[in-house]
Amino acid sequence: MSKYFKQNTLFCFSPPVMIATFIIEISLAIHILLTRKLNRAVGLAIVLIVLLAVFQFAEFGVCESFGVRGIVGSKLGFAAITFLPPLGLHLVLAIAKKRQRILLTISYAGAVIWTYLFSFGKILGASVCKPNYVIFNIANPYEGWYYIYYDLFLVIAVGTALYYMRHSIPRIKKALMFIVLGYSSFIFPSMAFTLIDDYVGVDSPMPSIMCGFAVILALFISFGSVPNISKKKG
Repeated sequence: MSKYFKQNTLFCFSPPVMIATFIIEISLAIHILLTRKLNRAVGLAIVLIVLLAVFQFAEFGVCESFGVRGIVGSKLGFAAITFLPPLGLHLVLAIAKKRQRILLTISYAGAVIWTYLFSFGKILGASVCKPNYVIFNIANPYEGWYYIYYDLFLVIAVGTALYYMRHSIPRIKKALMFIVLGYSSFIFPSMAFTLIDDYVGVDSPMPSIMCGFAVILALFISFGSVPNISKKKG
C-alpha cells in the first residue's frame, strides 16, 4: 500500500482522492445510463464523464502498485483527456441541436494527432507521483502547443454554449448553462494556477490539477445538464 494511504494528511489530489474521484465519476456515468433515456447528447455526456474517470484511474496507476503504471499510465491518461475538448464542443452542439461539422472535424482531428504523438512519439515521458498531484513529463516546446490546443477548444465550447443559449428554449438554455458553469469550475482555478506556475516543460502538474477540479464538471453535467435533455426511464 502506498505511503499516501498511511499518512494522516489527505492532500488535494493525492492517490486516495484520485481513486475516490474515479469512483464518483464512474458512478455518475452508470447512474445516467441506468436512469435516463439515451440520446446523442446523453451518450456524449456519459463518454465525457467516463474519460474523466479514466484519467483519474491512470493517475492512480502512476502512483500505486495497481493497474497501469509509469509511462503506460501517462499515455492512457493523456489519450483520455485529449479527447475532452472536442467531446465538450460536440456535447454543446448536440444539446443545442446545431451542426458545425468543419469545426467539430478540426477539433477531433487535433485530438487524434495529439493522441498519436503522445502514444507513439517521444514527447511524453514517465510521470512522477508527488504528494499533492502527478507531475507529467512533457517535452518542450510541445507542452505549450498542447495547452494552446486544449484551452482553445475549451474556450470555443464555452463560447458556443453561450452563443446558443441566447435563442434556446428554457430547458436547453439551462442544460447549456450548466455546461458553462461546469467548465468554469475548473478553467478558472487552472488559469489561477498558471499565474503562479513555476513548472515548465518537463515537469507540469497542470493536467492533474485540471482534472482534479473537473469532477465538478461531471457533477454539473449529471445533475444539471442531463435532466434537461433526457427524461427518466420508466
